[in-house]
Formats: sequence, structure tokens, C-alpha cells
Amino acid sequence: MRAELLQGDSLEMLASLEDESVQCVVTSPPYWFLANYGFEGQIGIEETPELYVQRLADVFDEVKRVLRPD
Repeated sequence: MRAELLQGDSLEMLASLEDESVQCVVTSPPYWFLANYGFEGQIGIEETPELYVQRLADVFDEVKRVLRPD
């Protein structure tokens, strides 16, 4: 078994992975507009709650793609 920690933009990191190649994803996205970590493109500082939810949905669409069926 091999463990690997990926660090970076979630969509970019997920896009670099093959379909059904990951057994576990652990995440804790920030609440909308409650935290600003000071970097461009971070999740949680979108202009509207709808844009925030869409961004999370985009990430979790990729999570679903890379997760193995088991």
C-alpha cells in the first residue's frame, strides 16, 4: 500500500489523478465567507453563496470521479 499527500489547488490536484485511482479523500472546506487564507482562488470567498456551492460541487464531482468503487 502506498500513501501520498497532495497539496495544492483541489481542482488542479484532482484533475491530475486517474479515474477510480483513490481509495480515500479527506477534506474540510471552509464555510462561505468565514475564513480568508490570503491566496488567490481559494474556496470560501466567492461573491455569492450560489457560486460557493457550485465551486464545492465542482470539487466533489472530481472527487467522485477519482474514488475507487470500494
